[in-house]
This record gives sequence, structure tokens and C-alpha cells, in this order.
Amino acid sequence: MKLNDRKWKEFKVDDIFEIFNSVPYHKNNLISNNDENNSIPYITRTNKNNGLEDIVEKRESFKTNPKDIIIFGAENATFFYQPFEHITGNKMYGVKNNMINKYVGLFIQQMLNKSIKDCGFCYGQGLTGAKEKRRNIMLPVMIEDDTKPDWQFMDDYIKGQEELKKKKYFDYIKDIVGNLEYKKILSLEKKEWKSFYISDIFNIEPGKRLTKTNMISGDMPFIGSTDSNNGITNFVSNINISLDMNVLGVNYNGSVVQNFYHPYKCIFSDDVKRFHLKQQSDNKYILLFFKTIILKQKNKYTYGYKFNENRMKRQKILVPINEQNSPDYKYMEQYIKNIMITKYKEYILYNN
Repeated sequence: MKLNDRKWKEFKVDDIFEIFNSVPYHKNNLISNNDENNSIPYITRTNKNNGLEDIVEKRESFKTNPKDIIIFGAENATFFYQPFEHITGNKMYGVKNNMINKYVGLFIQQMLNKSIKDCGFCYGQGLTGAKEKRRNIMLPVMIEDDTKPDWQFMDDYIKGQEELKKKKYFDYIKDIVGNLEYKKILSLEKKEWKSFYISDIFNIEPGKRLTKTNMISGDMPFIGSTDSNNGITNFVSNINISLDMNVLGVNYNGSVVQNFYHPYKCIFSDDVKRFHLKQQSDNKYILLFFKTIILKQKNKYTYGYKFNENRMKRQKILVPINEQNSPDYKYMEQYIKNIMITKYKEYILYNN
């Protein structure tokens, strides 16, 4: 099914959806709770993680929003389909009608987000529910009646895309699992650990400043000091001395201490340091192990107390060791392989 095979029409949002103000709840008055029998998602004005801020204790007094609606926040104007009953934070709005299910909801979510992107987010004071009602949205229409949105096409299109993505991903992870061997090793609790300076383990190399003005659009990942999207903040065609791959990129500014493994060629902002192992060849699994170890130091550093190169070198981290009291790289590698095998197999079983 192709989007460009269909006839499309512009609709006024208020003509096909009900827009409502969601009842706000302040996070300070909520209690985190992962008990699936007594908890509810808490959705806020974030543009990440489908808007999910937390899972909180459910109360009888809550005025909850139903599942199968789309939620957006005033400031970020990012739309997310919500498959579960939920509550929200301040300045949140809902979009609903009786045709929205998982697949239609995901389709509408993308079209609403595209309509905001296309206008360059033309709402300087925030996108309120009243403003959303007056906006327009492009939707595919029925062949036999082009005055009505084709809800069935939207449903079928997203189902088809989901199946294609699943097949591609299954083929990818089955190939990975087939090339990995699970080996029984000591648990983290039973393994002996020792503290090392980061400079004992890694060579630390700088990124290179590249301003937005000087960025040239392209296919090369540009790594910035963000906490999401594996550190990628843009795609450029620029090349500089920070060009690297098979490396751990560690933020010293911005989202301090956050770090990501990069198996692909990329260039790095001057807010990100490049970590390469000193006594061991760089290895995907070992670097992923160190990603979590380094991230344990995040509470120590803030935007005002940067994780700069000198502090990085003198920062101590706990590392599993072998009989020679040296970092046990073989253990770290196998530990991550075991986790990957276990998680991938769980995912395959869940989706079969």
C-alpha cells in the first residue's frame, strides 16, 4: 500500500475530532508505582518516550483519559497516540473520535506532527486546544466518497508497515543470535571488582566544534551532547578530525556523562569526548559494558560541574577484574553477549 496512490484532502481538525483539555496532575503529588494492578501512565509535555514521564500509583479520585486517543502538550506541540488509560501533567490536550484504534491512531499522530512541522510550529505562545481546533490536517479519503477520511486505509497501511518492520527486525536479530554463543559466567554480584581511573583504561580524544551555520546537510551522523537518539543530533556531509567509529562518545557538556556507542562513521561535537580502550581492542560488547559503568557517575556531575577531560581522567570507576587484578575484558564481553541473546530471544518469543 502506497500513500501516493491515494487521493488526499484537507480537513478542519474540529470537523472530525473532538479536542479537549486534559485534567492536570502535578508530579509532586504523585507516587511512582510499577505494580501493573494499581498503576497508571503519567503523560507530560515531553517530546520523548511517547510522552511518558512516569508510571504512578492509581487513585479512585483520578479523572483519567481513555485509551485510544492522541495527546499533545502546549509548548512542544508533539502528538502521541496513547494505547492505555492515563493521566497527564499541566497544559495537555486530547484528540479523539470513535474511529481511533492503535493503527489509525499512529497514522493520525504522524499526520498531526507533520502538519506542525510543515508550518514551522507557527504558534509562538503554544498550541492550545482552541488553536488545534482551527487547524487543518491532510488525510486520505475514501474512493467512493471523497468527503470522508478513509479510516480503513489508515488502519491497513500502518498494519502493513508494522509487518514489514517486524520482518526486517526479526531477520536482523536472528542473524545476530545465530552468531553469538551463550556462556555461563558469574553474576555481577559474585564477580570481584576494583576501582580504576578512567585514564587507566581509556584514551580520551576530543570532538570538533561545528556550528549550525557551517553544517552542510548529508548522511554523516553528527554526535552532540544530547541524552537521546544515540547521541545523533543531525546528519551532515562535513568531515573533520573528529571522524571516528567503533567508539564510545561521552558528553562532558549538555547532558553531562551521558554516553553512547557508535559502530558507524560519524563526527563529534566539541561537547563530546571520544573514548578508545588502551589495553584492549575496541569492541562493541566491552564498550557497551563501560557505557553503563560510566553512566553511574552522572549524579556527581551537572551542567555547572562539567565532566571535562581532566575530571574524566581522574574519575574512578568500578570494573570487574580477573585473577591478575586487571580489567576482565573477556567477562565484560560475554556478559553483554548473554544479555543480548536473552533479550532478543524473549522478543522473538513474544512476537510469535
